[in-house]
Amino acid sequence: MYLVTVTLKVKQRLAMVVMLLAVTACGAIAVNSDYDTERQFSGLTTYAWMTPKQKLLQDPLVDNDLMNNRVRRSVERRLTAQGFSEATGDTSADFLVTYHVSAETEYSVSNFHGSYGYYPCWACYGHRYGYGRDSTVRMYKRGTFMIDVVDPASSQLIWRGVAGRRLNSGTPQERDAYVDSIVTAILAQFPPGRVQSE
Repeated sequence: MYLVTVTLKVKQRLAMVVMLLAVTACGAIAVNSDYDTERQFSGLTTYAWMTPKQKLLQDPLVDNDLMNNRVRRSVERRLTAQGFSEATGDTSADFLVTYHVSAETEYSVSNFHGSYGYYPCWACYGHRYGYGRDSTVRMYKRGTFMIDVVDPASSQLIWRGVAGRRLNSGTPQERDAYVDSIVTAILAQFPPGRVQSE
């Protein structure tokens, strides 16, 4: 009975650690934003979707209905949580919103010591004891998410948020959470100067 109780406590603590790591990972997403410094953002309340421009080269990994629906749902949830509402048409919206998702191949290199014997004193007294330095190269896909805010009257870009992260190839639910974490991180910086209360 004692062993079962201890095992249950260990599992509960492990679950808490995993949750904390997930929250920390979400908070660690680096976001780069740019905006028109002469623009007043305080009066923005309604938005409408702007159709993204057709890409010359499409990547089926990120250019598909499943990804598009995930991003749109996440953006709408986030904007609603921040107090914005969707307008009935483009003409009545204070701003237009659109997004771009791209994927590119990146590489990570890890170096490690492939030694045996008396390392680190592998060359002591003139002897070599099988010391070597090895490297591994891993290829992965990195996704870049860009959310744009456009002025409906002039069609000029007035705000842009960009974040990149290694693409998640897990379950659909994990992909939903992955997109949500990135969209949340990006829109946390919109509008500029917004007081973070979350």
